Amino acid sequence: MKKLVVVPILIGICLLTACGSGGSGVTPVGAGQGNFSKATLKGQYAYQIAGYDLTNNGAPYREAGYFVADGNGNLTSGSDDFSEAPTGGAQNNSTSGTYSIANDGTGTLTLSVAGNALTFSLTMVSANEVLMNEADSGAIAAGRADLQTSSVLSSVPSGTFVFRIHSCVSCTGGDSASLVGAMKVAGGSVTGFDDVLRGGIFDNNNTTVPLTITGSLNTPTSSGRGTGSITDATGTVNFIYYVVDSKTLRFLVSDSGVIGIGSAEAQSGTFSNSTLNGSYVFGSRADDSNTGLTAQNTVGVFTAGGNGTISAGTLDSVRDGNSYTQVGLSGSYTVSSNGRAVVTLSPSGLASIEEVLWMVSPSRAFLLTDDTSKVEDGTADQQQGSFSNGSLNGQYAFSMDGLEFASSSTVALTQVGWIIWNGSGTLTWNEAMNNSSSGSGSSENLSGTYSVANNGRTTATVNNLSINSNDIVVYLVSNSKAYMLQNDTGVEIVGTMATQTSP
Repeated sequence: MKKLVVVPILIGICLLTACGSGGSGVTPVGAGQGNFSKATLKGQYAYQIAGYDLTNNGAPYREAGYFVADGNGNLTSGSDDFSEAPTGGAQNNSTSGTYSIANDGTGTLTLSVAGNALTFSLTMVSANEVLMNEADSGAIAAGRADLQTSSVLSSVPSGTFVFRIHSCVSCTGGDSASLVGAMKVAGGSVTGFDDVLRGGIFDNNNTTVPLTITGSLNTPTSSGRGTGSITDATGTVNFIYYVVDSKTLRFLVSDSGVIGIGSAEAQSGTFSNSTLNGSYVFGSRADDSNTGLTAQNTVGVFTAGGNGTISAGTLDSVRDGNSYTQVGLSGSYTVSSNGRAVVTLSPSGLASIEEVLWMVSPSRAFLLTDDTSKVEDGTADQQQGSFSNGSLNGQYAFSMDGLEFASSSTVALTQVGWIIWNGSGTLTWNEAMNNSSSGSGSSENLSGTYSVANNGRTTATVNNLSINSNDIVVYLVSNSKAYMLQNDTGVEIVGTMATQTSP
């Protein structure tokens, strides 16, 4: 177990050019902007983490919980649920700890769990949202924490929620599963439909018909922690859930022999072909069963015409370490009244992509790829505004994580920090990064350049970090939100960024 066992590290860990200065997670320092402080992190936050346990041969783990920050650097109480492959299940422990926040929103958080101190590097997006990456030498993990709404924590969620759950054992495609769908919750009972990719089979029988689901959400405690389950024709998924607010839930899979996390968001709006109208930016991650790098990461944008057609799109992707840059997209789609959209994308020179989107609203969706060679899911958001270099102007919090491959070793890494874009093509990049078992490392302010296209596709070169020119690819949802990818051969690193809002 990550929390309790210290054994020799057997997976390859090394410092690579793409990692900047290398090393374990440390708090970014430098010319950051903002009015953040310890007082900004105040209240009860639900968190969710995914990573690798370097003290146990790189075993993947998932973690969720909550902590109460007093606004003065202390975590006065909390609860942590932890699940590690291959045994799965969930261990629950109470927590306490300390934290610090600098004026630029960066900081550290130390969580005491079952006598073990876990350290995280933080970057605050706002008082409501925190990006947190584990900074311990024995673990590589990325996650987030969200301020909970106290008035709804002890109430059973009610309404229709679109959900996404990704589970795995070794987290390669052969033992991974993804569920995406919509569940109606009434009086704790769950009904609805989902699409499932499990064991290389889509929707149990490889048809285009979604599966019927049943289940339950049990009444949460006063901290917002509850338990629940979803059953369809492929089996039952049991989980622990944490209430963020009346419209947002976080999941941790609690079944034995499997690990997994997910989320659910309240559905709103009416749906038809005309609903999917405009440009949508998307980001997805996939497990697959290839050796070496065993993931696929994709970001892109497509334009839906409101009439079943898709045009004017591009995507960037790294698939098993192979880079694909600015690939043209066209396609078609149909939208059902329950918000389920079947989308066919035709990338130029590549095989077609079959996606199922469950729409949270006309402007947001969770997606699942119908492909038996991988298990891929993600999100899509409707694009807002027009774009130029001036669209990126200010300080943005970001988090990226993934895998690199060098000298026959697969290396996991995380990066969290901020980027200052100056509105005219230059940037400052500051990160805390963890990819080493040695516990050594540093953080730097790195300089760079960028260019924004009118479809929101942005390319950046970061000195002492980029492997190739323009390899940091950013697709803007708006001037304040984006999906990110490091588009280089031999890496699979993906993430998000958002404008920081300081007090």
